[in-house]
Amino acid sequence: MHPNITLTQLRCLCAVAERGSFTAAASALHLTQSAISQNVAAVERELGSKLVIRARGALALTTSGVLAVKEARLALAAIDRLAAVTESADALRGVLRLGVVQSAAVRLLPGWIRRLRTTHPRVTVSLYEGTDPEVLDWVLSGVIDIGIASRTHGDLDAREVHTDSYLVVAPAHHRFAQRAALGLHELDGERMLMSGGGCETLIQQLLITANSRPEIVCMVRDNTTLCGMVREGLGLTLMPELALPEDRTGLAIVPLQPDLRRTLNLLSRSQAALGPIAAAFLSVASVSGEFRAQQT
Repeated sequence: MHPNITLTQLRCLCAVAERGSFTAAASALHLTQSAISQNVAAVERELGSKLVIRARGALALTTSGVLAVKEARLALAAIDRLAAVTESADALRGVLRLGVVQSAAVRLLPGWIRRLRTTHPRVTVSLYEGTDPEVLDWVLSGVIDIGIASRTHGDLDAREVHTDSYLVVAPAHHRFAQRAALGLHELDGERMLMSGGGCETLIQQLLITANSRPEIVCMVRDNTTLCGMVREGLGLTLMPELALPEDRTGLAIVPLQPDLRRTLNLLSRSQAALGPIAAAFLSVASVSGEFRAQQT
């Protein structure tokens, strides 16, 4: 027999997985913590497997839970697409599921979403923020409609939307602070904080090619935290220009010579496989030149 699972139960399970706690999930879905717990427990009963466990004071997904959440996201995405099939092109409504790397979420995405909702005010956006590999995997698995990341894949359509330069970010009092430019080889032996947002693989490859071996102190996923640690003199870092904070007090930003650039792409399945909402988003997404014009 097929499990008797409701959409509310699936949404509760996904919210717990994404928010990391019953309390945060309850706040996101405007339900009580008890309701979240009961709905997740109902899914576990129907599937006959434990999906969520408490480990060291935090919630974690079991192996079955990881698989269940992936399928739940696919099911919810299908329902959202189904809701839009009867809408005309100029009256879309439903949910667009976007996956995006951190820097693009802060600097690029707000303007695109504003444009989409100006034309289609009944469209809402469900945002998944992750690393480059995570965003790529979400598009390939159908969890999201469109991804924004620096990596590409042969099975996906990719449209270039932004390019920026990698920059050295050092404490304001560092000896590099007054330099007009730096070569990667000059980072050899320096204490370095590595970004954990998905660019780290490319950065490490660039350092190896330049025969530069900095002392990697730690890996930090959040860009705000990363820049805060640099301000405190814990090390320097490399990050793309788009990831730089608005407040650069206490930081020295130094270009690389030669210039090393990153490209961000809109990633999606083939145009024929896209729903009308995803297609509408692609049609309003800005090109990199337009973004640069807004920043100057």
